[in-house]
Amino acid sequence: MKRWDALDVLRGLTIILMLMNLTPGSWEHNFAFLEHAKWEGWTLIDMVAPAFLFCIGAAMPLSLERRSDKGDSRSTLMRHVLWRGALLVAIGFFLNLYPKFDFATVRIPGVLQRIGLCYMLTGAFMLLTAQIDGGKLRFRAKPLIVAAAVVLVSYWALLYFVPVPGFGAPRFDPVGSWPSVVDRAVIGVVHFFQHWPVDGKVVFDPEGILSTWPSCFSVLAGALAGLAFTRGQFVKLPLVYVGAGAAMMVAATLFAAWCPIIKNIWTSTFALWSAGFALVALGLLMPVSQVNVVRPALWPARIFGENPLLAYILVFLAAPLIDAPWFGTAEAPDSLRNTSQAALSEMMDPRAASLLFAFVWIVILFAILLVCHRKRWILKL
Repeated sequence: MKRWDALDVLRGLTIILMLMNLTPGSWEHNFAFLEHAKWEGWTLIDMVAPAFLFCIGAAMPLSLERRSDKGDSRSTLMRHVLWRGALLVAIGFFLNLYPKFDFATVRIPGVLQRIGLCYMLTGAFMLLTAQIDGGKLRFRAKPLIVAAAVVLVSYWALLYFVPVPGFGAPRFDPVGSWPSVVDRAVIGVVHFFQHWPVDGKVVFDPEGILSTWPSCFSVLAGALAGLAFTRGQFVKLPLVYVGAGAAMMVAATLFAAWCPIIKNIWTSTFALWSAGFALVALGLLMPVSQVNVVRPALWPARIFGENPLLAYILVFLAAPLIDAPWFGTAEAPDSLRNTSQAALSEMMDPRAASLLFAFVWIVILFAILLVCHRKRWILKL
């Protein structure tokens, strides 16, 4: 398949930023752009997960219509979408279990679990609303626009108007909002992400059940961008992307008074803002990534962008090695992460040391992915 170069670059840049966040030399020393917003607001790293969902959506019209052109029926494609989504959920759960495999305290939600669920929900809807043209499936923009609007409005209305038992409405806080209350009742805090307590208690999970619903908006927005690309209806498509994305970000800012921009419960304004951000980024990358001076510099992003799932899995498989007690003494063992951070901090700012440690791991991963690129080993489900 002829690849959408700017989409590969955007996906690769999101993966590189994600790896910077996942492999620091110190969790306590990071630059501000690599720190998640505590609750309201956003930082650059908060844009990574929605941008990746956006990229998944953008690729769906290309990949699914290509499969249809080769003879796959609607039912065959539906099985493919559901199976692929289920595998992503299973891989995400396995990575949460690894390496302790403690089912009593394993985190149940996760990034790959959310991606898998959003892929299944959005993909199934796209296939059900697609039309048959000459015996081949063709996706339609109008149902996707309607679905995107319904997702945003319904989720906002739930948080703003529907009283939470014992807390009332509207609630956008980590304790009394609908996503947090539902997750505590269904999943249980012992199976939450344990590292973002509120007043010393774990009360929410950033990839919970209800907040997966508005996350689908990112995939729908990406699918609409993908349809515009495949149809070639706009002469200056990058400008359309930038204009539409900027309008979405302005709208999110205007409505923030009634719906705060919060990633951890993925409010409707966060969904709107982050999708707009990804759309602007894609629009800018389409011409910029083809400039002769810039194109070679973005080559690493292309390598990461064509094999993102493998990069993500390798990071989690390597994490126990980074934190294993390779150094120190029997009485005071120390990990590669801590030892490296301490040594590098003697030569530079601790934040720079933490980032350099992450950069080293990114280079190691890049070397692995480069071998895979040359062998054409692409991890696909």
